[in-house]
Amino acid sequence: MGEHTSYTHDVFISYSHIDYEWVHTALLPALESAGLKVIIDTRDFEIGVPSVVNMERAVDAACHTLIVLTPAWVNSQWTEFESLLTSSVDPAGRKRKLIPLMLTHCEPPARIGMLTYADFTNPETRATQVPRLLRAVGVDATATNAVNTSPRKRIFISYKRDSDPDETVARQVFEALQARHYVFIDRAMRVGARWGDMIEAELRRADYLIVFLSEHSIHSEMVKGEIETAHQLAREQGGHPIILPVRVAYREPFKYPLSTYLDHINWAFWSGPADTPHVIAQLEDAIAGVELRPAAPSAIQFGPPSRLPAPPPFAQPIQLEMPQGTMDAESKFYIERSSDLLALSAIEKQGGTLTIKGPRQMGKSSLLIRTINHARSLGKQVALLDFQLFDKAALTDADRFFHQFCTWLTDELDLDDRVAEHWGAGKDLSNPQRCTRYMSRYLLRALSGPLVLAMDEVETMFDTDFRSDFFGMLRGWHNKRATQLIWKQLDLALVTSTEPYQLIDNLNQSPFNVGEVIDLKDFTAEQVAQLNRRHGSPLRPQHEQQLMLLLSGHPYLVRRALYLIAGQYLSATELFAGAADDRGPFGDHLRYHLFRMRDKPELVRGLLQIIHQHRCQDESVFFRLHGAGLVHRVGKIAMPRCQLYATYFQEHLHG
Repeated sequence: MGEHTSYTHDVFISYSHIDYEWVHTALLPALESAGLKVIIDTRDFEIGVPSVVNMERAVDAACHTLIVLTPAWVNSQWTEFESLLTSSVDPAGRKRKLIPLMLTHCEPPARIGMLTYADFTNPETRATQVPRLLRAVGVDATATNAVNTSPRKRIFISYKRDSDPDETVARQVFEALQARHYVFIDRAMRVGARWGDMIEAELRRADYLIVFLSEHSIHSEMVKGEIETAHQLAREQGGHPIILPVRVAYREPFKYPLSTYLDHINWAFWSGPADTPHVIAQLEDAIAGVELRPAAPSAIQFGPPSRLPAPPPFAQPIQLEMPQGTMDAESKFYIERSSDLLALSAIEKQGGTLTIKGPRQMGKSSLLIRTINHARSLGKQVALLDFQLFDKAALTDADRFFHQFCTWLTDELDLDDRVAEHWGAGKDLSNPQRCTRYMSRYLLRALSGPLVLAMDEVETMFDTDFRSDFFGMLRGWHNKRATQLIWKQLDLALVTSTEPYQLIDNLNQSPFNVGEVIDLKDFTAEQVAQLNRRHGSPLRPQHEQQLMLLLSGHPYLVRRALYLIAGQYLSATELFAGAADDRGPFGDHLRYHLFRMRDKPELVRGLLQIIHQHRCQDESVFFRLHGAGLVHRVGKIAMPRCQLYATYFQEHLHG
């Protein structure tokens, strides 16, 4: 659009991130709908390059720099630097290199205040200012109507960064779609609390989420987090964003939890570079309203679940296993702790209650699977309910929750659903009473044998108004064993990452302080050494010690480190050198935690207080951080769970 053919872009937008929402939802679409090529920091700045260099390149590459004037912009050192760069190129303003837009009344620097600005301070008259603004950057405003009527959609692209071919294919799709749609890809975002806000905001406004699923990305915590967020937003927003999965040379069935979100959705398949144009065409059709069609059956052959990505054939004679997710009960990489014997012994008894608690990624679910497998070997029937699968509507409506709980339990036991019948008969009873009646008069009698009711992720109930009613009901079931024979058939097994007293504060109504209570701990130095040996001893003793100092025995992170080194993906030296980097061996895991704190400023403040002062004023905040696996206590002192967390979050969080 500009008269200088050496420019690669028409406009660079200089703005304060305080005004992120308006710039990305109103200004940027208006400029791009008019056919302008726009540079904006969150999308186009290169990662790993100093901010000042990115700014210099943007000013040089764009014919015009558009300044969004607000008090926040005036007070920002970075935006002032951008305007100085522009002014130095065109000090007299003859080339219209710098174009001001006043969004909120403020007093700009004199060198900018002397320029006539587009006045967007009144929302009611902004429409009249758009043509003026477009003319200032060389667009014929009368010719933009046709462009503005095109059905441009908002698209969010999710992929595993620094992983090929995932990143290559994602970028090719991005380049192909951005000419006709607003496409977001997180290739140039500064990581931090605000970064998480941007991810959530882009997903919330997206019409479609295109997600690239490969042997690498299916294990990415960030990819899973984005799919999970999109799934929840679609429930809240009438179906949007719509998820469009693309399998990237991945032929295996999806495992839980991805299976929950993706198994019912058709997908496109990419097996090599020759498929890229076809995948792009499929995605364009899907965005236009044509349903995605999976590859022909002959092109996909489902087999037994694999443990990809496998290490290079020269790396190890032993078969390595990915460290993510619940472990196979027979895995040779499973490290038994003293808690294992306690759990197995507890389930051997009839009519008991078992609670397994500990922070996130401690191995709770893996221990639960081993426990219920042992129960099955003893002839007990098992029903496993993962509370993460309750939908948001059920978690905000007690009537719906208790009804759904009974329906789901009936389905897991493969019995006829008689919930409606029993619910109607007990219409004058409370929800816990109806649920108890259904359990004793139908389910337990229909089974006529031992039942283990295993409940994972029960901390999902943390924010419900009826958690005390539900857990009080479970405590009532525990107590009934003493007086009613049929209740002795029932074993309860609960798994939580939240301290039990937060779920129910009345000890006499809590199921968490009776029976066997197991508090899982991080690996000891000896257990890390044992796991190192099972990986073929890729770490020397001094490196084992260094790993303990860095990770403090964090089970998942220790397994990830050993997998990467044993598979010769990187050396021990490289792992330790890049441990706290956004693109390092733990980058995906660390960014996931930042993403989860994006809308929880109280957690950010609490974590920073623990890092800097070794205390947390709000006990509930401490236990939420503890449940997430980020902090712990040493005596009475609150500490980050490991040195890796202290280093990373100190740098990336700003309270």
